[in-house]
Amino acid sequence: MTKTAILLRGSVDLFCMALVGIPLLIMYKVVVAYKRGFYCDDQSLMHPYKSNTIPTWVAGFVGLVLPSLAIIIVEIGREKKNAGSSLFNKTFFAIMYKLFITFLFGVAVTQLITDIAKYSIGRLRPHFLTVCKPIVPNCTSTTGFITEDICTGTDKDAIEEARLSFPSGHSSISFYCMVYFMVYLHLRCTWKKTWLIRPVLQVGAFIFAYYTALSRISDYMHHWSDVLCGAIIGIIISLLVIFYLSGLYDKRHFHDSTVGDKTLPLYTRPSSNKRLDVQRSPSSLSDESSNDETRVLI
Repeated sequence: MTKTAILLRGSVDLFCMALVGIPLLIMYKVVVAYKRGFYCDDQSLMHPYKSNTIPTWVAGFVGLVLPSLAIIIVEIGREKKNAGSSLFNKTFFAIMYKLFITFLFGVAVTQLITDIAKYSIGRLRPHFLTVCKPIVPNCTSTTGFITEDICTGTDKDAIEEARLSFPSGHSSISFYCMVYFMVYLHLRCTWKKTWLIRPVLQVGAFIFAYYTALSRISDYMHHWSDVLCGAIIGIIISLLVIFYLSGLYDKRHFHDSTVGDKTLPLYTRPSSNKRLDVQRSPSSLSDESSNDETRVLI
């Protein structure tokens, strides 16, 4: 591929990333969440306002850094094993570029789909009434469904944020990144000495995403259905990126695998001669022995 073609492809990829990223910036800066009404006696909205067990920056940092480190370490190890002296060639950088650009594209798409639902639905968080502090005479069990703004809370940012419950952004991003990480290790980390390291890392990644999702419920930041939907969004987009964009599933068939290695008895495939011997019936074996005896007599 010529330098012009590389620059053209990179420019197109950046343009596509911008098409996903610009709407996110517009929603953060311009769009206002849908003003959903509520009942003053709705107990699901009366929970206390707590701080995050897992802050947003921690979920984002772990979600981005862990898969990125895995990609760098695993791909360098595979390149050393397969390329030998020609380490860090054009093919290596092309694989790294495709893995990173598709992974980051998936992160942006996950966040975009999550935020579209947040701002369109405007579901109230479990602590909405706590931060809203509605006017008491205008908010009783007999006032019915309230659609006008009767909040007296001074923290306007917290009130606006309390209208963005569905779906959970922590859950969608965490499950997207961790599922990508788990499947990536399964498809690319095939070294014979990593039989337990790989599943331990995969289980740890799942526990992080799982605990992050559960903490959103215990922190009264989301309803259980918000967390469930966020996890489903992250898992679906992650699998779509892995199997249809990154090329990981196809590349697996063009690299050496430990399956069929003669040094691993549990994964050793029988040779063609052995399979033929197994398929032979007793009658055919007796015919062969009789033919041998005939040849000896002759």
